[in-house]
Amino acid sequence: MSARFRRCGHGSGPLHLGDHKVVAEFTAMLTARQRPAPWTGHGDVAVRITPDGRALERGRPTEGQPPDADPVALVLIHPDTETALTGTLHCARARIHGAWTEPYRLLTHALAGLDLPPDIDLST
Repeated sequence: MSARFRRCGHGSGPLHLGDHKVVAEFTAMLTARQRPAPWTGHGDVAVRITPDGRALERGRPTEGQPPDADPVALVLIHPDTETALTGTLHCARARIHGAWTEPYRLLTHALAGLDLPPDIDLST
């Protein structure tokens, strides 16, 4: 007797439970990307680090900074382990996509297993 296995998203028939999870995560990411939660100056932010704005990273503002500061001094952190990936960077408010939410995790360099670009410039 042979067992029949199929990969998520491939094959005919109804969706597998794994397929439902992947579709739900992707839909949540698209929704968060299109309608970001506004950042109020407190908490973590989703920062666009590439010129095309596709990649987002999790940034944490430094302590004691006013909520309306421009540029914002922040540190990019790993979305899962919350360890610092960079030193303090000065980020223009125009680069802030919105408040950090879990669906943005799919768009980070860390999830893709990539290192951050060495010449990150968030000043513009």
